Amino acid sequence: MTAAGTAKQTNSTQSVFPSALNFVNYFCFNESMFNQSSSSTFSGNAEPVLSTNSLSSSLQSQLQTPLTQSSQRVAAVSADPLADNTLATANNLGALNGQISLTDSVGNGDPVDYLKFSLGASDGVSMFFNGLSAGYTLDLLGGDGTVLQSSTNSGTVSDTNSSTTGGSVTSFLNAGTYYVKITPAAIAGNPNYVLPGSYTLNVQNHNAPSTVTVAASNSANKALADYVATGTADQDMIEQAIAQVGKQGGGTVLLLEGTYNISNNVKVTYDNVTLSGVGWKSVLRLVNNTQLGDAGLLRSAFHTSAENRVKTFFSNQHFLHLSLDGNKDGGTNYNNSYANFGTYADSSFEDIRAHDFPHYGFDPHENADAVVPTVRLTLVNNLADHNGVDGLTTDNVIGSTFANNILDANGRHGINIVTAAKNSTYENNIVTNNGGNGITVQPGGDTSRGSDFNRILNNVIRGNKLSGILVQLSDNTEIRGNTIAGNSQHGIRLRGASNNTIANNTTADNGTAALNTYYGIYLDDFAFTDPKTGALTGVTKSSTNNLVQNNKISSATNSYRNGIAERNANNDYNTYQDNIISGFTRTPIALLGPHSKIINSPTAASTSVSSSKTSNTLKSTNLKIQSVPYEQDSLSFAQPAVV
Repeated sequence: MTAAGTAKQTNSTQSVFPSALNFVNYFCFNESMFNQSSSSTFSGNAEPVLSTNSLSSSLQSQLQTPLTQSSQRVAAVSADPLADNTLATANNLGALNGQISLTDSVGNGDPVDYLKFSLGASDGVSMFFNGLSAGYTLDLLGGDGTVLQSSTNSGTVSDTNSSTTGGSVTSFLNAGTYYVKITPAAIAGNPNYVLPGSYTLNVQNHNAPSTVTVAASNSANKALADYVATGTADQDMIEQAIAQVGKQGGGTVLLLEGTYNISNNVKVTYDNVTLSGVGWKSVLRLVNNTQLGDAGLLRSAFHTSAENRVKTFFSNQHFLHLSLDGNKDGGTNYNNSYANFGTYADSSFEDIRAHDFPHYGFDPHENADAVVPTVRLTLVNNLADHNGVDGLTTDNVIGSTFANNILDANGRHGINIVTAAKNSTYENNIVTNNGGNGITVQPGGDTSRGSDFNRILNNVIRGNKLSGILVQLSDNTEIRGNTIAGNSQHGIRLRGASNNTIANNTTADNGTAALNTYYGIYLDDFAFTDPKTGALTGVTKSSTNNLVQNNKISSATNSYRNGIAERNANNDYNTYQDNIISGFTRTPIALLGPHSKIINSPTAASTSVSSSKTSNTLKSTNLKIQSVPYEQDSLSFAQPAVV
């Protein structure tokens, strides 16, 4: 039925699509230019420093204990890759009653997968690959094996295209048994926007419990929808559907394929709500010359500070299988132009493309009005590309996971971990071609709010315009197992950062901006400046008590000044153990801290593949090296104060 009618009733006790994982995500940025306004939820330099000790005991309990969630159904896969290669042996998903997700692989001796599902009554059904699951074809088959529909996900067509070339099927089916056939296909889109090795397929029936369906004005399947958008201010129709499920305790709003024309925030201000598309062909696009009233196309926060102090965060919200198009070439205003903004608990973002926003891509945030962080957020299998500032900024996010995301060609940092964002894991991400650092860990405008105890694990960080990883005024970071290559400045830079572990990383061919200038791993001071004049105050914080162990540092062009270097004697009490270094123009390790030390295990490889000097000799030689001038970050943005 259309929006003019009465939408179908939904159950009030069940949220169909929760997160598969229990983590937190939160984004931010590092400028100090924030102003308080009646509509803002972030007050920059005026914001109070968050300490959970200052919160009420009941709120502390809420933030530390995962909220009750329903379970996403994830289909099991046989250990035998050939077990599902015929209709007779198809992987049986059972009766559809909500969304089912399955991750498997074909190719390399396993040419095909078959899945089987059943419907007890006639229903609309959507099946679709994740956006980053490019290079696969799905065929919907009838019970006798006849092909009913086909679609191929051949990848993201171009850097600024908001969808894929296919990989999504929606159909009205009678009761009965059906099959899905998965086969490999060629990739025609951007090869960088693919997570290789497996596909993720999702199957969703429309009349599942607590589910309301919305069609775009150009959807091919309007007859299957409870609401049909008009093509003008489509956020209003989406919000009606959100309110319907939200007022009944929660549920899923399913957006069918098509382009939804968005002219202001889509407000998601209910707990237990899932907003899901049917793949990246479900596009929420800002219309030309949009000025969002508040921060975030998807906004999980209220307009006024008073409202945000009453409802301090939103729990069990999940955003899935959508493309969010910021349309920066269409004149979208810089202010508030983020893909999302809000304060979350036990929530997730999965399989979303956020691109071409003039400001941030993903930006979950603390509630500064109530001094409450985002907690236990999951952000996985997403693409953030060609946004004007950061691809992902996590601002005062606690206990969260960010994994298997691609952050490419954003104007500043790929990932910006900022404003006391702590105890989170950033793992298996691909961070490439961004205008600043690949990954930045920092306090932001208030230098007392370091982002500590984070884990940066097994990421690929390439081709960024500053350093691969910068940790600034933040401590106890674990940087392990990353591949850091072809970045313009340092591979890894610690700047006024202590008690960090840098282990088992490969840093190759960084320092491309200038030969004999940068370092594979650089331990540096942070020089504080006067917030009013910008002049150096003479106060510095050094990098001390760090462990740098088992890293492979190389450059085919001898681009590094040193493989590892301390800037001056104040960067001290650091330990360097069993690192393998080549491709430097001076010495492998330049130690200037009088208490720093090199340890080589008897069974380990030499500290340098091109030097047989002992540790003591290396240290004595390197003490003669002159320290370099302070390096200030060269990338800045003149921008107005924004939420």
